[in-house]
Amino acid sequence: MPGPGLQRILRNESHPQASRGAGLRPPSKHSEPATAEGGHQRHAWWQPGTARALQFHRHAAQAGRATLAAALLFGFQTSAGAQSSLEAATDALRSGDPHSAVEIATGVLEGNGDQRAGALWIRALARERTGDLSGAAEDLATLARSLPENPRVLMALGGAKFKLGDPRGAIEAFDAAAAADPDLDPHLWQRGIAHYYAGRFRDGARQFEVHRSVNPQDVENSVWHFLCVAATEGLEVARAGLMPVRTDSRVPMAEILRLFADEAGPDEVFEAAEGSGPGAVFYAHLYVGLYHEAAGDEMLAGEHMARAVALRLERNYMWHVARVHETLRNAK
Repeated sequence: MPGPGLQRILRNESHPQASRGAGLRPPSKHSEPATAEGGHQRHAWWQPGTARALQFHRHAAQAGRATLAAALLFGFQTSAGAQSSLEAATDALRSGDPHSAVEIATGVLEGNGDQRAGALWIRALARERTGDLSGAAEDLATLARSLPENPRVLMALGGAKFKLGDPRGAIEAFDAAAAADPDLDPHLWQRGIAHYYAGRFRDGARQFEVHRSVNPQDVENSVWHFLCVAATEGLEVARAGLMPVRTDSRVPMAEILRLFADEAGPDEVFEAAEGSGPGAVFYAHLYVGLYHEAAGDEMLAGEHMARAVALRLERNYMWHVARVHETLRNAK
C-alpha cells in the first residue's frame, strides 16, 4: 500500500474537472482552465478505468502528483525501505528538486529489484525535469520492455520519443499503447501530431477525425486535421473541410480558427493574444507559424516557430512540438 505521503497525493490530485464526461470517456484535454505557464491543469489520468485511466494529455509526461502516484500502481509489492525512498523521490520532485529525485530513484534501482518499475517511472519524470530527455526515454524504454502491454508506460514512451525528435519511434509506441487498449485509439492526438512530422499525413488526418468524436470542441484538433489535409490535397480542400468548433474559449483559439478559415489574418491572432499571458502568445506564434508552413512560406514559418520556442514553456507538451518542429525543419 502507498505510504501516507502518496496517499495524500492520491486523494488530492482528483481535480473537479476530471469528472467531465460519462462512463470511461476521458475528459477533454482542454476542459480545464489555463495555467500561468500557458498549459492546463492536470487531470487525474491514473484513476481506474481503461481509457480514462490512461488519457495522456499535453502534461501527462510531466511530474504532476498523480503521475508520481502512478509509480505505485503497476501491481508490485513495496518494501518499507524502498517505499520510503520512493516517497522521498516524489517529494523532491514535487518541491522542485529533480536532481535529488534522480539520485534517490537511482539508489532504489541499485538496491531494490522489486521496486524497479516505480523507481524507473519516477526517475524518468525527474530526468525530463532536469532536461535529460534521452535519459528519460531510456528509462521508459526499459520499463516498457518489462511491462510491454502497459498502455500507461507506452504512452509515456511515445511522448518521450517525440520530444527527442523521433516521430516514427513515437508512433510505434503509441500504436503499441492502442494495441494494448483499443479504447485509447480516438484519444491519441499525440500520435496524429507524430504522423504529421513523420510525413504520414493521411494517417494523421484519420487520427484527428476520430479524435473529434471524443473532443469535438478543440480548435487545435481542427487545425492539425487541416494541416494534414493541406499537405496532401492543398489549401483549398483543407479549408473546405475545416472542422467547425463553437465553444473553444481559450485565447486566441477563435482567431486561430478564423485564420485557417481565411477569415482573419495573423495580426488579428496576435491582437487577441496580447495581454493574455505567455501561453496565449505562444499559441499565437505556434499556429501562425504552422499556417505559414501550410501556405509554403518557410521563412515566416520559421520566424514564428522560433518565437514560440523562445518562450520556453517546457512543461507544455505543445512547446515541445514547437521545439521538435524547429529541429526537424532546420535539419532539412
